[in-house]
Amino acid sequence: MPSTSQSQITVIETTLTIQQNMLSIQLYYPKNKISFPALQNPKRQVSRHRSFQDLLPFPRKSNADKIQKYLERCFRHPVISASSILRDFTRVQREEDAILESQKTFHTLTSSCDPFVTVPLDLMKDIPPLPTTLDDFDLIKVLGKGCIGKVLLVKSKRDQQLYALKAIQKSWVLKQKEFMHTKAERDILVRQRYQPFLIHLHHVFQTPSTLFLLLDYHPGGDIATRLSTVSRFTAEQTRFYAAEIIQGLSVLHKQGIVYRDLKPENVLISRDGHIVLTDFGLSKMFTKENMDEHDVPLTSTFCGTAEYLAPEILLGEPYTFVVDFWSLGTLLFEMLAGRTPFWAETHMDMYRRVIEDPLDFPPSWDYDTCSLLSGLLEKEANERLGWGEDGIDDIKAHSYFDTVDWNLVIERRLIPPYVPVIKDEADISHFDDMFTSMSVRISQSSDVQAQDPFEPFDFDSLLIEFQRQNKPRKRPSASCPLTCLNNEPANKKQVTHHQGSASVQANHTTKRMNQAMYSAAFNSSHSIYSALTVENHQQVTSPLVGHYYLSS
Repeated sequence: MPSTSQSQITVIETTLTIQQNMLSIQLYYPKNKISFPALQNPKRQVSRHRSFQDLLPFPRKSNADKIQKYLERCFRHPVISASSILRDFTRVQREEDAILESQKTFHTLTSSCDPFVTVPLDLMKDIPPLPTTLDDFDLIKVLGKGCIGKVLLVKSKRDQQLYALKAIQKSWVLKQKEFMHTKAERDILVRQRYQPFLIHLHHVFQTPSTLFLLLDYHPGGDIATRLSTVSRFTAEQTRFYAAEIIQGLSVLHKQGIVYRDLKPENVLISRDGHIVLTDFGLSKMFTKENMDEHDVPLTSTFCGTAEYLAPEILLGEPYTFVVDFWSLGTLLFEMLAGRTPFWAETHMDMYRRVIEDPLDFPPSWDYDTCSLLSGLLEKEANERLGWGEDGIDDIKAHSYFDTVDWNLVIERRLIPPYVPVIKDEADISHFDDMFTSMSVRISQSSDVQAQDPFEPFDFDSLLIEFQRQNKPRKRPSASCPLTCLNNEPANKKQVTHHQGSASVQANHTTKRMNQAMYSAAFNSSHSIYSALTVENHQQVTSPLVGHYYLSS
């Protein structure tokens, strides 16, 4: 009995496996079938016919070629390409298959069969990436948690890289009427995903109950955790962080986006010591409808975090980009002093101090520092440093930054005064133990809505890149229907700050003061790090509480 070579056995096993998976696909998708090719050439009854056909210039296709073409058609199919059966079939099944090429031990096999039978399959470069699911990640630790969900440190099974996975409970978003804020965060992350000082978004995927945002993981923690360790920063550290935060705000403002939640918890420290802004759940993208008669973009939503709210927000007045400059001044003051400038035991006293009390500095602070903070913490919005046509450039031109080369800032070539010590890739020592000790389990509800408003939220950066490198499409990708995929704003008209808008001037009357105090006090039932949001005069709570990527 003739012996069967190892190569022949491998081809037979592969053929049977493919046929079995083909039957499974046909079972689950009976209306989406791709005919499996015949893996044997038809028998020729007459030898002279065979000899004649061998003379033709058309080479016979090997079984490997046929299988490759079949798999390519499966991956291009709109339904079959998304099936879990096909994904499981193409995933690495054995430990030895995951060994790097440099670590593999090769054995030479001698086969008695025709050479074309053992030709290896070429890499299928034209096959788009598979859709991302929660099964693609190992859940490692919790980095932050709030009422809306949690942020976890995860490891991808595809590329073995670490990411931060933000899990948002859909039911909470809809119940608290935070859908538009969640949509705005998703759109901002998609639009600004190539900006160095803003958190990078890789994927948005979902289950019936949870929305997931896959973000870069920065192991250095955040400014809040660092401040809790060292109490306060040096003048050199504060100037460095101020410059990079200002550059991040500049990117947002030039795109018509007001941040509205600048605080220590939302300033991450990367592995190399540079900062990254995160959590855009309270941010707003201005449109033409938000312009007043002076072309000043205005909004009036009461939102933010208690210690960093500008006076015009507390007074219920329309406001613009300069609310971010007030938050910046508060943050820089906290870095230098270890406390916010208008700190009080209760929210009511703190809001009163923000509106009424003068700004006091420690006697040891230098003139340039006091001058910068006085300009940023000006109670009158239209007199605040950064108000006007030059906007944030006025802040960059302040004498406090005379020693800063802004070209180096933009290129991230300033030398950080502090670089976190990272022991290994999974080092979480720079995060709060209160969160890292929590369970990584993500609860999934069985309730499925008939019409899920989150359905078009999915986004895949790999798929976008694949589509760009391959056949161009005239229409926007279905994976990114909510916003444009470039870095240009939808409204290309430059949004700037102008003087002369009477609608943002503070009018500190006793009546309005009482209204502001009542509104602020009514929202202060949460901890001192609670974020406040009132949309259309309706009381709602902050979508997230915690550290890292969660608003606190």
